[in-house]
Amino acid sequence: MQVTDTKSEITRRLSVLIGLDVSAVSHAADMLTMHFGPQRQYVTPRGTVLEGGTWALHVQCSWRLTRAGVVVATQAVLAGSDDAAHFGSSWLDTLLVKEGAVIVKGISATKSGGLQLAMSNGFCLEVVSDTVPDEEDWRLFELRSDAKHFVIEGGKIDPWSLS
Repeated sequence: MQVTDTKSEITRRLSVLIGLDVSAVSHAADMLTMHFGPQRQYVTPRGTVLEGGTWALHVQCSWRLTRAGVVVATQAVLAGSDDAAHFGSSWLDTLLVKEGAVIVKGISATKSGGLQLAMSNGFCLEVVSDTVPDEEDWRLFELRSDAKHFVIEGGKIDPWSLS
C-alpha cells in the first residue's frame, strides 16, 4: 500500500488553479463555493443547464480571506439566515470577481489538509481543516468532467479520491 503525502498531493492537485482567475463566488447553505477559469454553460448529470468556471472549490470547514494580511472575511459571512448567506456570497463575488480580475498566483498546503491560495491584488484564501473524522472539509473538481473529485475529509485525503 502506497502512503500519500497529504501536503504534496494537495499542492499537486491545486496547482491547476495557478494562473486562473476567480470567476464566481457563491454558497450552498454555509458552504463557500468558488469557481476558477472562464465561465461557460454545462449540463449536470440530471440535465440541468448551469454556468461555471473550469474548476470549482467547495469549502465546508473554517476559512478566512485576507487582503494584504488583514482579514476581510471568514466563514461567518455565510452563517445565519439564507438572506445573510446570500448577501455574504454576493459581497465576496463583488470583491473577487466584479471589481477586477483576481488571479491565483501560488498554492501552499499543510499536512492536516489545509491550504492557502495566494492571489493577485493582495488576496489570500486560507482554509483550515476542521479535522473532524468522516466530515468533509473541502473538495476540488473539474466542472464538465466525470473525473473523481479531490476530497479532504477529517483533515485527510479521502482514499476514494485516489482510486
